[in-house]
Amino acid sequence: MDQARAELGRVLAHERAAELRLAQSRQQLENEQHEVSAGRTSLGDFRDWLPAGREAIERAHRLVLEAQHVTDQARAGLTQANAALKAAEAVLARWQEEEREKEARREQNEVDDLSRRARGVFG
Repeated sequence: MDQARAELGRVLAHERAAELRLAQSRQQLENEQHEVSAGRTSLGDFRDWLPAGREAIERAHRLVLEAQHVTDQARAGLTQANAALKAAEAVLARWQEEEREKEARREQNEVDDLSRRARGVFG
């Protein structure tokens, strides 16, 4: 469980980082558009930059999708680990109950044996 939780935490951090990169790439596009609108950058410079800007957004988007897929796998792993832990706990609880029952039978057998002996001596 601990390993599965740690893995999920690691991949969630990776997913958040990918989402941040995507947001930054999108923000950069907006900034560039604003610069053109404000007249601080020429339309030609913007056109030259735009393919690289779009590629950065697409690349960041792919990384987010990949990170989400890995996160989904880690969540599934955590779910499986949790199910395995619960199953192991159930088996352990059953075994402990069987051991208590065996001990109770052993103690009862000792009491019965002592009872028979006492009847034989005093009977």
